[in-house]
Amino acid sequence: MKNESDRPDSTSVSPRRGMLEEPSFGWGEIAPRKPTLREIFVEWFDAINFFKNPARLLTAMFTAFHIATFVVFVYFSIRHFSILNVAVITGIAMMIAIIYNTLWYHRYCTHRAYRFSHPAWTRLFLWTNPVCFREESYVIPHRVHHAKEDKPGDPYGPHLGWLGSYLASESSAKTNLTINRSDYERLAEGLKHIGIPLNSYEQFQRTGSVEKAWHWITRSIFANLVWCSLAFLINGGVGVLAWLSGVFLYTFVVRDFNYRGHGGFFLRASEGRAANHILYGIVSGEWHRNHHANPRLAHSGFKWWQLDLPYYCIKAMSLCGIVEQMNTLKGNAPRQRVKVAGEKEMHRVHSHSVRDSKCTEALDRLTIGSRCAGSDGRHSPQNSGPTVQRSSRVEDGLACESPTRSRRS
Repeated sequence: MKNESDRPDSTSVSPRRGMLEEPSFGWGEIAPRKPTLREIFVEWFDAINFFKNPARLLTAMFTAFHIATFVVFVYFSIRHFSILNVAVITGIAMMIAIIYNTLWYHRYCTHRAYRFSHPAWTRLFLWTNPVCFREESYVIPHRVHHAKEDKPGDPYGPHLGWLGSYLASESSAKTNLTINRSDYERLAEGLKHIGIPLNSYEQFQRTGSVEKAWHWITRSIFANLVWCSLAFLINGGVGVLAWLSGVFLYTFVVRDFNYRGHGGFFLRASEGRAANHILYGIVSGEWHRNHHANPRLAHSGFKWWQLDLPYYCIKAMSLCGIVEQMNTLKGNAPRQRVKVAGEKEMHRVHSHSVRDSKCTEALDRLTIGSRCAGSDGRHSPQNSGPTVQRSSRVEDGLACESPTRSRRS
């Protein structure tokens, strides 16, 4: 029995709620809940059952697209198997993983590790993204994941098992529709940099999406028409099949990474802990343990041998004027502790700007009832100079990660 003092204050205007709806099998209390096979399928079906809840429709559409690409992948593998075609679809999957997963979804949309020089570049990524996975469905659970890494409330990880982690893409897209209007406005503000048209609070409650549904559907169809047309011009119908097979392979690897990214690569994941897997690091620059220690950086490869292709792309874009600011581990900024693959090393964290030395723009105000600052609502004093400071607070599964400009004490 809880004491009366432990109960929520009934006079509170805005009760604090998490951004994600709790799965049907629960989060767990002391340790993350390990669901049974039946519970995994029940939760997955609930996440796409738009007959029961119309707000699940967009997630169900993405799942249908994923299943369709799986059918194409199986057909292509049987009818057109060759070493060359295996190399082609692997190359397609790598390209998508580098550009649209790590560079776009992960480092820009979620962590704002760099800034584009013009909004047109965000629209280019939006309208050429072939994955059909809504950016908000990646960003919101991923920020919660960082705040509750391998703890109760973590929307994905090895505690779910391989299948549970694979199907968590649907479950973690269940945004909590019971948040109040001010909470939603803060959520929408934290996604504004992506460039999506935002729903009103009423539209969000009806569709379960921050982005306007028509916009996501239109740009998803457009992007796939563009890429499939290009594949057809290169190699006819076989080219289209190869492209869609590559899209499936990419999605499969990313879903698999939800499990292996926090444990052992073979057989089973160890007790939850972000790991630097060579395969994922080389393929898509996901040196995951480095990243979890330093999530706001534009790169995660710290050792000389840790290849980071997405970061090289960001640097190339900065040379071309596409990117005007990126957070790196070099320069004359104040020192900040940085963890590298189990070690604790001191590096200089520098927010490097091509045109100026400004850090990233507005705060990602995703924490309900907080300003992404200290417990007293104020930023703690820092040394002078631009620095990347990770300031996270958790409110019932809702995370806030914000870039801040350091101040003189």
